[in-house]
Amino acid sequence: MRLPSVMLMSLAVSACVSSGEPPAGPVPPANLGATQGAPAAPAPTSAPRYTRHVTYHDGRYTMPDGTTVAAEPGGGFTLSNGVVVPPDGTGGIILPNGARCVSDGNRGYLCP
Repeated sequence: MRLPSVMLMSLAVSACVSSGEPPAGPVPPANLGATQGAPAAPAPTSAPRYTRHVTYHDGRYTMPDGTTVAAEPGGGFTLSNGVVVPPDGTGGIILPNGARCVSDGNRGYLCP
């Protein structure tokens, strides 16, 4: 009686193992969390790129386009269209569009 039950059990186990389908890939344990890649770190912010130069010579500033304006006694200058470009209190100026220019170390400014 033992032989038929062992054969029946062997037949049942072999049917489960040889299903003909390729084996499934590994499954991560449930405690690992998401299996997606970690999000990329944000790119570091870079300093503004200064591409324009306002130069100073003999009490006048020369703009990047070649026009010249008089320097104001308290710092900064007034553009030919009447717009005042004030000093920012740290050696730079604030342009009418809100951009900040930094000192070039020679009374002129480097602007983005």
